[in-house]
Amino acid sequence: MIISCVLGLCVLLFRPLVSGACNVTLFAQREPLNFTSPNYPRNYTSNENCYWDIYPQTRGYRVVLDMVFSDIEGSLGSTCRYDALTIYTVNNADQNLADLHRICGQSRWNIITLGDQHFHAVFETDGTVTRGGFLIRYYETDGESNCGVPLVATPAGRTFTSPGYPNTYFLRQSCTWTITTEQQNQAILMYPTDSVLERASPRGNCDSDYVTVYNGQNSSDILGTFCGNERPVFSSGGNSLRVRLQTDSSNNYKGFKMFYRAVPATTCRGTMPAGRNPIQIVSPGYPNNYQSGLDCQWTINAPPGSNITVEVLFVDMEIVPSCTNDYLLFKDGTTNFARQLAKICERTSTAIVSSSNYMTIIFHSDSSTTGRGFRLQYSSEGANVPYCGNTMLSASTSTWRYVSSPGYPNYNYNNNMDCKWTISAPFGYIVKVEIKVLSVEYEATCARDYLLFNDGSSSYGTQLGRYCSGTRDVVSSDNAMTITFHTDGSVTDRGFSLKYMARRSGCGTKEEINGYETQYIESPNYPLDYPDNADCSWTISTDVEGYVIHVKVEFFYLEHDSTCSYDYVQLYDVRGTYEHSLGRWCGADGPDTQSTGRSMKVRFLSDGSNTFTGFKLAFTAGEPTSSSASYTPSFEGVIGGVFGGIVGVAIVTCVCCGMCSRQKSTTNNQSQRNRSREANWNSVFSIPLPNYPSTTSTTQPAMFTPPPAYSEVVKDDPPPYCLAVPLSDTHPVVTSSLSGEYQGIDNPAGPN
Repeated sequence: MIISCVLGLCVLLFRPLVSGACNVTLFAQREPLNFTSPNYPRNYTSNENCYWDIYPQTRGYRVVLDMVFSDIEGSLGSTCRYDALTIYTVNNADQNLADLHRICGQSRWNIITLGDQHFHAVFETDGTVTRGGFLIRYYETDGESNCGVPLVATPAGRTFTSPGYPNTYFLRQSCTWTITTEQQNQAILMYPTDSVLERASPRGNCDSDYVTVYNGQNSSDILGTFCGNERPVFSSGGNSLRVRLQTDSSNNYKGFKMFYRAVPATTCRGTMPAGRNPIQIVSPGYPNNYQSGLDCQWTINAPPGSNITVEVLFVDMEIVPSCTNDYLLFKDGTTNFARQLAKICERTSTAIVSSSNYMTIIFHSDSSTTGRGFRLQYSSEGANVPYCGNTMLSASTSTWRYVSSPGYPNYNYNNNMDCKWTISAPFGYIVKVEIKVLSVEYEATCARDYLLFNDGSSSYGTQLGRYCSGTRDVVSSDNAMTITFHTDGSVTDRGFSLKYMARRSGCGTKEEINGYETQYIESPNYPLDYPDNADCSWTISTDVEGYVIHVKVEFFYLEHDSTCSYDYVQLYDVRGTYEHSLGRWCGADGPDTQSTGRSMKVRFLSDGSNTFTGFKLAFTAGEPTSSSASYTPSFEGVIGGVFGGIVGVAIVTCVCCGMCSRQKSTTNNQSQRNRSREANWNSVFSIPLPNYPSTTSTTQPAMFTPPPAYSEVVKDDPPPYCLAVPLSDTHPVVTSSLSGEYQGIDNPAGPN
């Protein structure tokens, strides 16, 4: 075993052109596994031609592809004509194509096979721009574990989510959850804490992807339907609810996270948000009789500038003159002195409309006769998102504060907006902004809808960035920053949410160096410990044509963690307004690299816990050098180092091979690089360790955040590949795929 592993490792070490990351067949297991674009998390290479076939390991199960990260060169109109990942769904019986998805840009997809199908994924790139690539998690499921299970509501409260959440739900899926309480004298309160579904049609109807909630188990007893970013509140009349998610064949989104809990059956107070889609309120116990002695009160609110309309669908309660015993009372506002809109104890066909965006509904029952109660339907009319002007904001030195687009998160922003916020910080501080959500109309140059950041208290200050996608940090150079939100006259979307805080200045400058001059950068307080919550940014550049910036470590000691997420130094390649990450360093290992152009950005961040001595880095401007060493190596040293490394790595490799023995995958031979569906998709080969050359793109996206490392994204998952390796180019190691053809496991092992 040891000898085989050493031989395989030798082949791998001395044959760097072997490509083992693609042209393989994979078997999905219960535990999520992963496959990635070649060279991930670094950029993929030009002219890639890879495919993967993914089957369920268990007979009758389905395969789920969960795109954890995606950054593939796209094109206007989402035609994906440059680089693309195409995922085919193929019927196993006749090998006919059932469906396909062509993916590029920063899409996030969840896709699931139907019965007796598998995936054939093809990754094709052209000869120009390269990006971060993709990481896809794949696993098998019986198709019912996250969709349609019965749930029990408790007073403590629980949550459930749409399949695939928090990435995206599946296409063409219908899921139904039934929720019941533990006790008969309880009701259910339920509302989404997060909701990102396909938006309503221009007519205001949820007819693409939507959630419908039913009172009890009767499909005709609908409490309401919602879609988009709406977060309505539902209250059952009895001790059960039914929730149904329906998705169509196009455009999948993040989905929802739903909170539900059991409450006493007589609980009938709360605040209910109103949207364009009507939601219903029923009396406690409905459709059975309500109890006597009730005093219920609901506050309905809607966006500013809109009003609320209530329709009375059903009323069955004690009828007496002036409705003095049991009644429904509607008030125009939320105060005790608000104007009375109506008082009823029997059905009326006249809609009840508020004059503002608030209404209060009161239900009273005395100690005598009761009835079945009522069913009301409310919605907001004229729910126009307010426009915005110039606003002055003050940044706190201790807590985050928040700004969002008008209407966020319940409503899309309006067309033709120009909103402006000026954020100021105390003297000696800078302004830091973190974009948490940015969902606006996308265009490659961000010329349509965008967030614009300017340094200082004017929109004419130095531009810090213009963005129409992604999440990122923006930092001012002084104690003020101006943010402009612009929208054109076409498409609208959910908008944005960002937070801001004042941070201490005193670190971070712009430096220009001449040829072969050395400039030093030190962490704050160096050689003493750097402070908590440091946020520093330096830009080093040269005006010498053809020169690049070289960085070497004089001293480097930061807090260490495996993903460098606590305290770290991150370097960026800067070309005009474009930035591309060169890497992130922490612990005792600092950078030794160079830029590709005449400018480099250095970012230093520390969290609020441990601090250390910090760093001192040396920067010089000079001609670019190759990545190889410039000295003549010792042959004996090389041989000793290689075989010493082989012995150590071989042990780790063999252990990994043993742990991953269940992974049934292999490399295909070179003739199988054909991307057409006529390729032999049922062949199964073991997968060698990927070994791709590093690639630097000549054109990078604007201010793009680097892709997460594998360990950052799926920390608890097994490694993506076993370390089995081919022994030759023409005769790869072949393992049988259960008698050479696809079969499932009739009696799968239980979960770990």
